[in-house]
Amino acid sequence: MPSHIDIYSHYHLESQDSIKAKAMSKQSANTQIITTLNHLKVGESAIVGHVSGQSHVASDAHSDLSDIARRLKELGFVQGEEVKILHKGYFGGEPLAVRIGQSTFALRNFEAALIGVTKISNTPLGPI
Repeated sequence: MPSHIDIYSHYHLESQDSIKAKAMSKQSANTQIITTLNHLKVGESAIVGHVSGQSHVASDAHSDLSDIARRLKELGFVQGEEVKILHKGYFGGEPLAVRIGQSTFALRNFEAALIGVTKISNTPLGPI
């Protein structure tokens, strides 16, 4: 006949295994892919992480990128906002039709490349 210790040990080991399994599944579910907006496919959603206006090129081009980054932020591409790729053009994938909030914008690939995002899912934002 098993003692209290044997029953407790068996139960304790089973519960530890289930806790580890739950932790592993949670960890894999929370795995996030960090990329830029121009690398997302049509229908994919992401959370904006940052908008970068920095470049390793001449100062005039850097100034232009800073202006574009500022404009993107003014349009609503700010950290924490959800964004979805609605459509990509046929030739070269330009322009990208992007929904953020209740607004839809057309972006060029180089503009979308300034927006760092964390891919979250392939689910729609809402009614389109």
